[in-house]
Amino acid sequence: MNIIKSVVVAALASTALVGAAYARDAGVFTVKLDQPVAERTQYITQNTIWTCEGDTCRARAQHAASVRACRQFVREAGARVVAYGPEGGELSADELARCNGDEAPITQQAAN
Repeated sequence: MNIIKSVVVAALASTALVGAAYARDAGVFTVKLDQPVAERTQYITQNTIWTCEGDTCRARAQHAASVRACRQFVREAGARVVAYGPEGGELSADELARCNGDEAPITQQAAN
């Protein structure tokens, strides 16, 4: 019985360690700014604290990389971004243009 308990405890411990290592790297977002900040600055958007130094801002975000989240960052920071998101999940060039408000406004004509 003691051997079985030891195996179960060892399995649970190793699972916990793997989970902690994954959590440490999960959700790390990077924002590259068009222009660097003059000094270390922090912004809060979507319950996320961003720390910016130079042209790079980092945060442990609990949200997905989206145009909406990027727009909120741009609005709060007052800066254009050239990259947004976690490594391997960054926004596309088209999404970054929408994030920065570069797209032409969408107008609809009323149909009679």
